[in-house]
Amino acid sequence: MTQPPQQTHQTAGPPSALVAWLAERAGVADDANTLGATAVDGGVLVQSLVANGKPAAALQVIAAALPPREGVWWAWVSARHASQAAPPAPAITAALAAVEGWISQPDDERRRAAWGAGERAGLDTAAGCAAAAVFFTSGSVAPAGVTAVPPPAGIDGILAGNAVTLAAATNPEHFEALAGAYIAQGLEVVKQLGGWDKAVAISQEHFQTQQERQHRLSTTPSSDASAGQRPPR
Repeated sequence: MTQPPQQTHQTAGPPSALVAWLAERAGVADDANTLGATAVDGGVLVQSLVANGKPAAALQVIAAALPPREGVWWAWVSARHASQAAPPAPAITAALAAVEGWISQPDDERRRAAWGAGERAGLDTAAGCAAAAVFFTSGSVAPAGVTAVPPPAGIDGILAGNAVTLAAATNPEHFEALAGAYIAQGLEVVKQLGGWDKAVAISQEHFQTQQERQHRLSTTPSSDASAGQRPPR
């Protein structure tokens, strides 16, 4: 993994709408206001957070910017890298395999399987968090075959960011170096998506779709819902 590319944006004034949205989703709105990120893109916010000794916050900003599948991929790559420091427990290996399976074929069966694998690995592990992120990307968080309960909007991104942070924390003495490497990987994914504007546009659309679905189902009278209806994909 390479180090994060150097950004050349200037920092001044209040955060832009795009940066403000990222900061809110990542839970770093106060940091964004303090740092005075500009309107260009999220790269300056990431750079500023790193420069101010807040790499974990920078990881969450990147997670907020990535669409669900790319965010899960980033979490999986980081968790897999962290697992190579020592022979992983079988539950960790199984969680990583479940995430990889969903990335290859993101259907509802693999999404639910990832949740079970994540629980067994533990949500205090990078692999477990990555698997949990898969579960909250779509579908229903209720058991299969009952009335659908959509996942809260944005939880998948938070869990993906947590997974990458936990991966960096597997070696506390080298946390900053590992976080820097994972930040570089995340920034490369943003670049491959076409830059911050395009990546965030997809992420925002996913977030808004989740919000709308949650609102729609929460305001539908339960008497009108079919208990046997399968959740939309």
